This record gives sequence, C-alpha cells and structure tokens, in this order.
Amino acid sequence: MEALVAQVVALSNPNDLSQLLSTLKGSDAVFTQNYQHIAAALQALDPAQHSLGFAFFLHHLAKGNLHVPDVGFIDNASRFFMACDSPQAAAQIRLAPDIFYSAARKLKEHVLASNCPRRGVLPLRSAVRALQPRPEVLTPLHGDLFQLCLLSRCYNAACCVLDDDILDVAPQQTGCIPTDLFLYCYYGGMLCIGRKQYPRALELLLQAVTAPAVAGNAIVAAAYKKYVLVCLIHAGGLLHLPKYTSSCVRHVIDSEARPYNELASAYASRNADRLRRVADQHTATFAADNNLGLVRQVVASLAVRSIQRLTQTFLTLSLTDIAAHAGLPGAEEAEARILRMVAAGQIHAKIDGRTGMVRFADETRAATGAAASSSASRSTSGLTLGGGGGVVGGGGVWDSAAGVAALDERMRLVLELGKRLQQANEMVSQDRAYLSKVTARERSKYDMGASGGASGLGGGLGGAGGVGAEQDFGPFAVGGGGSL
Repeated sequence: MEALVAQVVALSNPNDLSQLLSTLKGSDAVFTQNYQHIAAALQALDPAQHSLGFAFFLHHLAKGNLHVPDVGFIDNASRFFMACDSPQAAAQIRLAPDIFYSAARKLKEHVLASNCPRRGVLPLRSAVRALQPRPEVLTPLHGDLFQLCLLSRCYNAACCVLDDDILDVAPQQTGCIPTDLFLYCYYGGMLCIGRKQYPRALELLLQAVTAPAVAGNAIVAAAYKKYVLVCLIHAGGLLHLPKYTSSCVRHVIDSEARPYNELASAYASRNADRLRRVADQHTATFAADNNLGLVRQVVASLAVRSIQRLTQTFLTLSLTDIAAHAGLPGAEEAEARILRMVAAGQIHAKIDGRTGMVRFADETRAATGAAASSSASRSTSGLTLGGGGGVVGGGGVWDSAAGVAALDERMRLVLELGKRLQQANEMVSQDRAYLSKVTARERSKYDMGASGGASGLGGGLGGAGGVGAEQDFGPFAVGGGGSL
C-alpha cells in the first residue's frame, strides 16, 4: 500500500496521469489485500493535488465491508469533494468519471443512513461542478444532489445548478445513462415546486414525460402525476401532452395516473363540490404518492381561479355573491381570500367595509393610479387595496435601460440556441450509425420495389413510395429504466 501511495504522489502531474490511471486500474489486488489500510493511506494524499488517486482509494474503501453509515468515510469523502472543483483536480477526476460518481453516490448512501442528508449537499454540489465539462452538460450526480436538497429541505442550495439550462448529454465524458436524465427532470421539478417556480417545474416535468423512450418507467409516471397537479395550480387546467410523446409513455400514464386525470376533469368543470369529492375519493392514492399537499393546493386554487374569472365579468360584486360563485363557506372567507390575492398581485380590487361590496379594478388603471400601491389602508369608509406589478406611466416595458438589457440578453440566448441546433443537426447528419441506418432503409425501399414491381422502373418507384411513410429516428431511440 505504501508503494501505491508513493506512485500516486509521484505521478499526479499532467504529464503522467495516463500512466497513473493504468496503474490504479491494475491495482485491484493491492486494494483487496490491504483493505484495512486504505483509510489510513487517505491521510497521506492531498485531495486537491492527488484527486485521481484519492477517488480510487475512496471507491475501493466504499466497495469493501464498510459499516453504513461510517463517520470516517463521510469525513474523507466530504473533504475530497469539497476540494475537487479546482481546474487541476477536475482534469484528473474526468479521466475516471465512473470511479468518481460511484464514490459520490456512496457518500449519498452514508449521509442518508445517518439521517443527515444536509451533510452531503455541499460536497455533491462541488462534485457536480467538477464532473461537468461545461455548465450545460448533464452529469449522473445532478439527480443525487437534488434528492439530498429535497430531503434536507434546502431548496435553494442547488439553485445555481438548477438554473443552468441542460443542453447537452455527454455519456462518454460523464457516464450518463437515460435514468440520470429522468431523475434530473423529476427531482429538479420537485425542487422548483418547493421554490414556487411553477413554469420551470412544468418545463422539467414535461421534459421527463416527453423524452424519447421505448418503454415506460416509474419515474415518468411519477413526473406526469406532478405535472398534472402543477398544471392545475399554475395554469388553471391540464395542458395536453405534445404529439411527439411516446405511445408507451401514454399507455403508462393512462393506466397509472387515472385518479389524477379524474381530478383534472373535475377541475375543468369548475365545480368545487365535485373537485372535493374526487380529491376525497382518491386521498389514499394521493397520500401514497406523496402528492396530498399539492392536491390540497389544487382544491384551494379553484376558488382563486373563480374569483379571477369574476374580475373579467363584473365591475362590482358583493362578498356574498363572490363566496357563492367561488364555492367558499361565506363572506368572511371570501374577504380573506380576496385580501390574500390582492397582496399576491393576482387581482386588483377595492372592498367597501360598510356595504361589503367589492369593486374590481382594471389592471392598467390600477397600475397607473393610487390603487397600484402595494400597501393597504383600512378606514371607516372601507379598504383600498392594489396589486403591484404594473408599469408606471404610459410607456411599455422596454422604456428603460433594464428592459433593453433584458431584451438584448433574450436575443443573445435565442441566437446561441440556434447555433447549438445547427451544430446538433450537423453532428447527426455525419453520424456513421445514423447514416448506415438511413442507407439500409433506402436500399430496402428499392429492393422491395424491384421485387414487387412487374413494370420495371415504374414498379420500383412505386414500391419505394409505399415504404416511405415509415419513419425511423435512428440513434435517438432511448430506453428508460429505473424505479423510484
């Protein structure tokens, strides 16, 4: 073991890393025979300078007969991952990504067994950055980091990672598999729900549901269930899945998510009593899926949607009528609900405290008048409330330096995305596996046409046209496995 440690120290420089990697890969017998000395050997290595060797030592230590949880392993692994995000360390660990993320997942296993998931959040966040060649590349550790953040209720700890748009999956560089993409979307969507970022949550959950697949899996089913609930809360109705959603995924969600589709149908009816009945009928299912809290938010959001629709129809309305239209118990509950909606900027309204009448203000007028103030003042004559968020003055949202800068940033992102799409198209068009599939398919068209046509060239063209309706997406077919 001393000789192996000496080799790690001597070869941990950019010129000898290839030799060090070969040495470590061929040292399984050394690690097995000296397993009891691995923990002590880690103390002789610097995790920032000897990152490749440190990762192998941690990996073999975790593979052995190690008690879970082990405090020493947690300390050594945390020390390593917190120091591995330097350029020198990242260059070393990317030579053996499978060893690196294997050790990181063992750390997650140990902190979960110790009932302290918070201890693994910062180390895994550092590990994600070290493993990423670029910020837009997915790694196998994204889902693990998000899971620890959810379990420790540190929803903002991963925001710097979650806010990055994932545009590339590089399995050769990071070791990603399809399950890693599904877990990233699922746990990332849950983090966005916890942070009340519903548009981003819908984007991630929909990405999980519509990812190319040849078989359904439990992660997709769970993502669709949360997608339905977030749609109802944020959009006020179920947004239909795109046409390119895989047929096998549609089959899974039709069989696994029937209670959620029934809830969406009840929500669409705008009948509060029916919605409550459906929610009560499937309470056990929603609780088993850990979605009962979201379902309660769905039920509560129906009253908000009903009141918002009233603002589009009426200028004034009594609190009693609002309670009747929104399915609320009485005028007091309607007043409390309107107060919360105005404070959140969802509506603009003025309540007369003496008569119990509510006057709904147009958003444009409210934004330019005194009602646009976010403060609320109560007097004997009534209560005047205003929702913020309007643009003061008659100009548009771009009549400021900040608005122009935001527009410029949006345009830059659009141009960058167009460039990436062009690069992806060129890469696929030059892929040998894809080209061989296309060539074989075209050859089979003409072979079938020639064998089935009795009129020479005309028969061949006719046969090719008949087969041309079939589509093959080549290397893009992805099979998603795994379970929650």
